[in-house]
Amino acid sequence: VAPYSEYQNELHDTIKELHDGGVGYRKIALWLNERGFQTSRGKRFFNTHVFSILKKKRLRDERLSSIPEDRFEIGPLRIEYVERKLINSI
Repeated sequence: VAPYSEYQNELHDTIKELHDGGVGYRKIALWLNERGFQTSRGKRFFNTHVFSILKKKRLRDERLSSIPEDRFEIGPLRIEYVERKLINSI
């Protein structure tokens, strides 16, 4: 999984802080635009961008936290990840 860039992390943290403080998506977008922030593609912000950034980061974090470390069990089935090594290379 590709890591977020430093700028993407800064944007998310700023947006999350404002939203947790009770500011709406539209006002956050205006706030970011007034301070010269741009989307990761260099565009101005709209309320939908703000919502999407918060939603996608939350979904990404949930997905990454649900990846098993080395093994897991589902009923009678047990899945275990084993390191693969190339043995007979000629």
